[in-house]
Amino acid sequence: MELKDIFLFKGLSKEDLEKIESFSIVKHLKKDEIVFYEKETPSYLHLLLSGSARVYKVDNKGNELIIHKFKAPSLIAELANLEDIPYPANCAMESDGIILKIEFSKFKEFMKKGEVCFNIMSSLLKKMKYLDGVIQANLIFDTKTKIAKFIYENPEAFEELKQHSIASILNIKPETLSRKLKEFKDLGIIENRGSRLIVKDKELIKKYFSW
Repeated sequence: MELKDIFLFKGLSKEDLEKIESFSIVKHLKKDEIVFYEKETPSYLHLLLSGSARVYKVDNKGNELIIHKFKAPSLIAELANLEDIPYPANCAMESDGIILKIEFSKFKEFMKKGEVCFNIMSSLLKKMKYLDGVIQANLIFDTKTKIAKFIYENPEAFEELKQHSIASILNIKPETLSRKLKEFKDLGIIENRGSRLIVKDKELIKKYFSW
């Protein structure tokens, strides 16, 4: 993938792209390999080019509490760079993938360009919208409604993620999720297809749930 084809660099000149390339590193990472740790100083801007990654915290029992999952292409934790604060959580690869590490101190000059600034702001707004949805769901909705909302808004993620990952995202116990998913199967919303659960009729969710 060439830099000119990546959303963050749309509209930049060939000269600008060559400069950015000179202080960037391409990293090929394996599943579960760490991208950065919580409280680490953010020297690089991380751009996920392929694969998927998860941002998470670890509770006092050693369990991962997943805050967000990212699919390429996506910036990861760019707010830490912009605010010059330590990373607020850990990040690891959810699959094999590629990350472009851009030396942020040198990249700052390009943020004066309208296209780059707009693209970063758009990325931040998407994350804010996602986190607002997670917060609202955890504060307001009962467990079944939280699950229903997740399936309705993220059918592809529901089919791809393992149940323990979904439980972690929704902040519910895996056994509770499993029990509720059986009810969703009885309603005809989801069904088993081989070893996977798939969304059979997403629109049925609106018949039984509202938010």
